[in-house]
Amino acid sequence: MKSICTFLLVCLLSTTLEAAKKVYPLTNEPIDVVLVTHPKDKEALELSIEGIRTYGENIGRVIVVSSEPLSDQAEWFDEKLYPFSKADMSLEIGRGDQKVADEFFARRGHPVGWYYQQMLKLYAAYVIPNISSNILVLDSDSVFVNPVSFLDEKGGGLLCINTKKGTKGHYCRHAARMLPSYNRVYPEYNSVNHHMLLQKPILDDLFEEIEQARSEPLWKVFCHEVDIGRKFGSGSEYELYYNFALNHTDQVQIREIKRRASSSFDKMDFYQDSGYQLISFHSYMRK
Repeated sequence: MKSICTFLLVCLLSTTLEAAKKVYPLTNEPIDVVLVTHPKDKEALELSIEGIRTYGENIGRVIVVSSEPLSDQAEWFDEKLYPFSKADMSLEIGRGDQKVADEFFARRGHPVGWYYQQMLKLYAAYVIPNISSNILVLDSDSVFVNPVSFLDEKGGGLLCINTKKGTKGHYCRHAARMLPSYNRVYPEYNSVNHHMLLQKPILDDLFEEIEQARSEPLWKVFCHEVDIGRKFGSGSEYELYYNFALNHTDQVQIREIKRRASSSFDKMDFYQDSGYQLISFHSYMRK
């Protein structure tokens, strides 16, 4: 009798969890691409713009977010038009004490700009006028070199997985502190892949859950949950959205693309011929 009751309880829980999944009003409208960048990545930026226009399926606008115009090949959106600045985020990470923030960033960890660019990506849907509900945020040092799609035939997002071992636990712990419903759907995979398709109806729910739980803007919550006791801090916008989307709807799917990092632009033809789809030319490697 006990085993039957346990079985029925498991079935009930499974049905409840399945029923809790949401059906969002997703569409196949063209994808607008947002590249948050810095002058140090200007050379890679031009290749990134060309790559997504050439090989990305269903691409609309390409928008560069930066402190100054860096390319004639895409729209420019001034980062100063966002509702927060790099200085604002620095102070929030320091819990209102700039000296604490400066000491944290001086410990050879990520600079404040590393956190700032993450929020520029997440807030693009709410700041850039007339932007699509399908937004591809793409690291500006990453270049697509073969065809790639980001939506299925019903408008559901295709989220890339990273099978590399060594998922950064501090990203996960940071997300869990921010998001009450956080749960890693595929613990064996890494969510950080230098690009992410954000779909506004899903993003709206992510913002709502965090901001209702904490009664402050998401960007502030993100800053307040950075572990300043760690040498390298914490936080990943990709980890946050990826697991929220997979937990809240069956409309998004995971998939793997062939990708790698490289120090040399001269090898692009080789990578293309070898079937790679995305190459990341990180500035620290190019040096």
